[in-house]
Amino acid sequence: MRRTIFDLDVLRTFSTGIELGNFAKAAEKLGRSTSAVSAQLKKLEEQAGTPIFRKSGRGLALTDAGETMLGYARRLLDLNDEAAAAVHSVELEGWVRLGLQEDFGENLLPDVLGRFARAHPKVRIEARVVRNAELLDRVTSGKLDLALAWSDGTLTAHCEAIGEVPMCWIGPAEGQPGWRAASGEPMPLASLEAPCLLRNAAT
Repeated sequence: MRRTIFDLDVLRTFSTGIELGNFAKAAEKLGRSTSAVSAQLKKLEEQAGTPIFRKSGRGLALTDAGETMLGYARRLLDLNDEAAAAVHSVELEGWVRLGLQEDFGENLLPDVLGRFARAHPKVRIEARVVRNAELLDRVTSGKLDLALAWSDGTLTAHCEAIGEVPMCWIGPAEGQPGWRAASGEPMPLASLEAPCLLRNAAT
């Protein structure tokens, strides 16, 4: 039986397209033509030996095999990028003070720090998970080297927008009782205490 060796370049196109929700955007981000991206996706299905896409309205959705492929593609790409960083930055060393907002710290920090520590064992990281306003103050005062925080859209000379997260309202399902305070009174809105960018947007 012939061994299947997946093309990492093709997997990156596949993963990027799913992440952006649009393969035309993936083509633009990766500097390729849409026809080249289509050829890569066709190659991926040929390598997989099974359909990884199905039609969904005007667009495409993943089959069960496609969902499986996406999980492995992300793992392979992460390992590839980790290996490349480790090989090219063997001598990277020092101390980095990193700050994260609570939302990011709980979900991203363990995995990211683990991968970074394996790639750069000589770098020591001091991570601080605090509220958004404190992060911005600490970066401005020089107490943090780098922070991942929410933004209200205002960009300064030392910040960079790296992504957008859609906001949504969360409430009880239709017909289900809503949240109630200990007194039994309905609770119309639950939010973090001020200052909070999301609270400001909600109110």
